[in-house]
Amino acid sequence: MIDLKVLKIQDLLPVAAAEFARGISPLSVVIQGEDFDQATQVLINDVVAPEYMILSKSRIIAEVPSSERSSVVRKLAVIAEKPSASRSSLLHFDVGMSIKGIKGLEKLVQIFCKLLLQSPGSDKFSPEDGGGLLSAVGKNISRHDTKSVQAIVVSAVNRTRDQILAKQSRINRLPSDERLLTARLDAVGFDPTTTTVSARIALAAVSGREAVANLSF
Repeated sequence: MIDLKVLKIQDLLPVAAAEFARGISPLSVVIQGEDFDQATQVLINDVVAPEYMILSKSRIIAEVPSSERSSVVRKLAVIAEKPSASRSSLLHFDVGMSIKGIKGLEKLVQIFCKLLLQSPGSDKFSPEDGGGLLSAVGKNISRHDTKSVQAIVVSAVNRTRDQILAKQSRINRLPSDERLLTARLDAVGFDPTTTTVSARIALAAVSGREAVANLSF
């Protein structure tokens, strides 16, 4: 069975530094980082840069969107479509003008991430469903709360894994790429300076194929 694709997963290429380009119009920014030869999109304050040019594997120049030219540039992201287990991932829900199907391992990843973020009680037909990770977003966290943050992520991942395994155990016909074998939290970190939580989650399908979701929130 093919599901509607609603979750778009993109890789974030490492960004080390940035500065405004001198003597160039329209306003542009030069970004330094890694693996920029794989870049397919640049986001400035979460807005897509209208134009960009790859200067080298470590440098890229991108035009600042017109809507952001009078704003402070607070956020830069260089996106790659090709996934890598060593990079962070950018996940967002996206239903465009064209309807796309999803199946196989990508479908399994989408199911896991959707359920991981879902808050228990949000679905009136299945109120017990949800890993509850989204409920941690926006909470006031201090630099001394590292252990409690880690516990929240571990609990959410384990809860999501157990729920999917239980649901799939009642389905006889399911492609091996879409049947979860196990999910484990390989690493979780907390940056008290930016109050950012990062988690590396490894998923394994019954087919033997694996996927890694590197999430930051």
